[in-house]
Amino acid sequence: MATKNLNEIVRNLDAINQTRHVTNAMYMLSVTAMRRGLAQIDYNRSYMRYLCTAVKDILEKSPDVRHSFIDGDGYLGKRDTAFLVIASDKSLCGAYNQNVAAALTKQMQRVESEGREAIIYTAGLKIEEMLRGRGVEVYRNFDGASQFPSMHHVYTIVQELIDVYRCGYAQDIWVVFTSYESAVNQPVVAHRLLPLAVENFETVSLQRPYTAKMTYEPSPEEVFNKMVPQYMQGFLYGAFCSAEVCENMARMTAMQSATQSADEMLKKLRNDYNAARQLAITSELTEIAAATELTKNAI
Repeated sequence: MATKNLNEIVRNLDAINQTRHVTNAMYMLSVTAMRRGLAQIDYNRSYMRYLCTAVKDILEKSPDVRHSFIDGDGYLGKRDTAFLVIASDKSLCGAYNQNVAAALTKQMQRVESEGREAIIYTAGLKIEEMLRGRGVEVYRNFDGASQFPSMHHVYTIVQELIDVYRCGYAQDIWVVFTSYESAVNQPVVAHRLLPLAVENFETVSLQRPYTAKMTYEPSPEEVFNKMVPQYMQGFLYGAFCSAEVCENMARMTAMQSATQSADEMLKKLRNDYNAARQLAITSELTEIAAATELTKNAI
């Protein structure tokens, strides 16, 4: 009986030790991916600082300019709202995907309370599966965009969102993602991409404020046709990098917790193994002593 218990404990030790190796390896991979993503966030924020300054400058100094990208002027299409939801392609990252889904649900309730419908785009296989499981129709998932953020993916997404907006299928375009603010603060935010408004740039400070009227070459429409897609691409690339960092931080926490739990289980199993082994040795010694005593009595 003791031998059976020992064999069972050894099998459990091997299984948990292998699991621990996997969780520890995933933790190290998440650390590497997080550091790479943080570097990309820093680069993108420097770029977006100058681009947002230029966009805010144009919006404030050109109150008479009319364009479909600004405050929805001239919009004649449907009043639906398009959401791009950025989450994870993989699991084992704690409540990361659930938090994004909860934020999207709140935004969808807001839109539906206004008598409108939500058009859902996703970037992440897990969030797509989760939403479909809840009965939410997902118009399209952009495969690979969240796992391997790149300007190629971002360019494709921006072109489709702009087409949806220009064709009149959606009155406004929103992106829902997990924003990296600091190591202890990663809120899920919903940011409106289109139409643009000065309120979107309240935190942006102009380096050289002035009151002169701005002129455009060749035209205001051409300037916005070029600048707004660039702004959207820069913002979305930053959102993807930020979401990647937050995903890996969540996975780091989950894998670290799993590794610690495995260590505690291994410690308990080793104690059980030592106790069972000691019991087996004691039983064998007892049997030997009893057999010796019987032999003496028999003689």
